[in-house]
Amino acid sequence: MISTKLQNKQIQSLIKIAKKIGVALFWVLLWAVAAWWVDSSLVLPSPLDTLKGIITLSGNFKFFVSIGVTLLRVFGGVTISVALGLVLGLIGGLNKPFYEIMNPFVSIIKSLPVVSVIILINLWIASGVVPLVVTFLICFPVTWTNVVQGVHATDDNLLQMAKVYNVSQQRIIRDIYIPAVKPYAVSALMNAIGLGWKVTVTAEVLANALPSVGMNLYYSKIYLETDLLFSWTFVIVMCSYIIEKVTLYIIERNKRKGADQCQLS
Repeated sequence: MISTKLQNKQIQSLIKIAKKIGVALFWVLLWAVAAWWVDSSLVLPSPLDTLKGIITLSGNFKFFVSIGVTLLRVFGGVTISVALGLVLGLIGGLNKPFYEIMNPFVSIIKSLPVVSVIILINLWIASGVVPLVVTFLICFPVTWTNVVQGVHATDDNLLQMAKVYNVSQQRIIRDIYIPAVKPYAVSALMNAIGLGWKVTVTAEVLANALPSVGMNLYYSKIYLETDLLFSWTFVIVMCSYIIEKVTLYIIERNKRKGADQCQLS
């Protein structure tokens, strides 16, 4: 019975993988047909041209340096924004005066165009640091807003019960608010990772930050190397996808560990 269930799970997982591969092949085929119809690698390179571009780029050590530096900027900006967003969002959700002080700043940052933020920050600090700072500023409101919403969505019945039994504020935060905020924080983290890549690369282009993926993207454009432009774009998409999947895997693994510990206790 158990072996049958395992076999069914394996079959289902294989079907899912096959579906994903099929969908990917469909879009690659559509891309190839479009490139053949356009018949100009300057306008629309084929998948094969893009693959050749990636192979050419990977033969240069600067390719990996650029990816590494951009990764550090994304990681730094997202980490700082999520960490501060969690702490300040929790305080803002619990303390109304603090929320009223912080909310105008967050609202202004949310309403500003990304380009405006990049240009302003580039006036004040070195170009190499601009992508990190801009990524933090753009991603911070996402985490802040989600965490504040999580605090406000906490079950009132649990809070009233905690007050009846004179539970300390520290334990209320640890055992009630933080578990309630976790799903909102995870959602904020995933949004920040996706947004962080876009903002970082855009900031690298506008701030002329070297070395970087963004500037290589820009050079490919001005030198009309469309195949390399597509290659760098593909690299950006794949890096973002891999980071999101790794982050989700770590989150799910921690959830399973927590569930196993609860069952053992």
